[in-house]
Amino acid sequence: MVSFKNRLMKNNFSIISFKLLVIFSLGGLVTISTYGQDSISYKDRKNSIHLDCATALYVGMASINYERAIVYTNNYKLNINCGFGGWYFITPGPYQYYGWSVPISMNNLIGARNNYFEVDLGARYTFLTGRSDKDRFHYLPILNLGYRYQRLDGRGLLFRAFVGFSGFGIGAGKIF
Repeated sequence: MVSFKNRLMKNNFSIISFKLLVIFSLGGLVTISTYGQDSISYKDRKNSIHLDCATALYVGMASINYERAIVYTNNYKLNINCGFGGWYFITPGPYQYYGWSVPISMNNLIGARNNYFEVDLGARYTFLTGRSDKDRFHYLPILNLGYRYQRLDGRGLLFRAFVGFSGFGIGAGKIF
């Protein structure tokens, strides 16, 4: 009988010891600091679709664009932009150039939080179909300087105001 009581006491002691070890181990795990990602992260919002329109007396364009962020830091963002739309150039003479265009550019955003200075550099490939000396294709430069407002969390509208080779323009879209 003595041996049975000793074994029972040893088993109880082992069980209690094991329970205490588990409790202290879990307590230690709970107090460990962890760093995680927020459920809504602005870095996950790397795509946007926006409509841009610009005009100056004899030049103008309108296009719908898709934009993808490729460099994303706190104060600088580099985006690739591709779109499809229309373009026109009216000369004082008898020739008018207009037609479809495909703008492709690199969009640099410099700023913080919701406000950015924007430098857009690229080329516009145009399919001229208007009254011109002959139908042909042209590559035209894109250089836009402007202001962009976009929320970090991707909700709401993206807004742009810019000036460039196509004139004064505005744009609005959505980040997703």
